[in-house]
Amino acid sequence: MRNTSDLVKEMLEEAKKTFLVAIAVGFPTETKFVFSSGKVPLNDLNKLVKLGGHPIGLLRFDKENTIIQGSYRPFSEYEPEPWAGKYLEGLLENTPEIMILSQQPDLTDY
Repeated sequence: MRNTSDLVKEMLEEAKKTFLVAIAVGFPTETKFVFSSGKVPLNDLNKLVKLGGHPIGLLRFDKENTIIQGSYRPFSEYEPEPWAGKYLEGLLENTPEIMILSQQPDLTDY
């Protein structure tokens, strides 16, 4: 697995081309997100990894007028794993909730 700073750089690079990008961090019973709009996304990701989370891939949200369209891409480490794409695709069913989470003022309190 690449280091967290490389993953955050990849997210921020992707975010230059769209409305919002999030790293999906998997835990055994839940998923947490690190958002490109966060104050210090690297710190957010490092905290989640220290808690046992695994960064699986990127969720990308494109906005046109009031319509938000989501897409996903597993990190290269997980691309060969069929479950990774299904996992990320399933997260997009929660796009409204993810958008609300992205607006929270402080995501560093886990």
